[in-house]
Amino acid sequence: MPASDLPPSSAATAPGASLTAGCKVNLGLRITGVRADGYHELDSVFVPLAAPNDRLDIAPLPEAAPGIRVRCDAAILDPARNTLTKAYAAFCRLAAVPPPALEVRLHKGIPSGAGLGGGSSDAAALLRWLNSVSPAPLDEMTLAAAALSVGADVPFFLLNRPCRVRGIGEIIEPLELDLPETSLVLVCPEESISTPWAYRAYDALAAEKKREPAQGGLTTKEMQDNGTALSTMPDTRAAATACFRRRDALVMRNDLEEAVARHRPIIGAARQALTRCGAWAVVMSGSGSAVVGLVPAAKAEAAHAALMRDGWRTYVQTL
Repeated sequence: MPASDLPPSSAATAPGASLTAGCKVNLGLRITGVRADGYHELDSVFVPLAAPNDRLDIAPLPEAAPGIRVRCDAAILDPARNTLTKAYAAFCRLAAVPPPALEVRLHKGIPSGAGLGGGSSDAAALLRWLNSVSPAPLDEMTLAAAALSVGADVPFFLLNRPCRVRGIGEIIEPLELDLPETSLVLVCPEESISTPWAYRAYDALAAEKKREPAQGGLTTKEMQDNGTALSTMPDTRAAATACFRRRDALVMRNDLEEAVARHRPIIGAARQALTRCGAWAVVMSGSGSAVVGLVPAAKAEAAHAALMRDGWRTYVQTL
């Protein structure tokens, strides 16, 4: 194609922007199988949170500049290879009109290695923005495909609402939470946990126990395995623990938690701290280290204050 026939870049019309990328927690996570390529399949409930969050400050670069330049206030980020550069490359592959050359300054507020999906959220925020400024935006399915190519959790952040997530993250079903008068209290320990390490720890424990992956995903019956029978709970809490209006879907249990907590006592300490503050259901988020508790909304602020006094980095969101 002659150069004169190439579609124009959207760089000239793309303004700068400041984007906020929130995080997610898992209210229950079951491992349902392991694929031939080693990836674990899961059945989980993802809930987006407004805080903690990252901020992406985007500025256009001269049109002749190559691609994307990423700067970060945290030393953990490889400026040349990260979820933002991957998201930009994925959009480039699928877009009819090349995206603008950008500089992105990433200000980290979401702790890394906490099981909160910060990198995935950043990627989704950038993909949404690139699509919004493109003169030929991608359709919803194509944008979701771009997101999945970046990472398993990225498509969820495009929706940014409570969802049941299965497979390796590609099967996403929006849902309505049934948690009246309930707040979510998030505790973020000052420890980082590697996701690949957490899954290796799970595999090692599964081999030790000769335990098969859960069949059929999440069921309320499995609450028995979690040490809290639904029959012993007040009706409102039983309904809330199920979390879905579809009552067979969720239990507050994370299959990774036992293996991770064996090596990281901070998980148990965070769980105990939340329980002392009135949480009636507690679970580790994702591969950790964050731990989340469900608290009556009327007691949430008191729980937040008590946890902060004890030195825990804590966030509260009403559901």
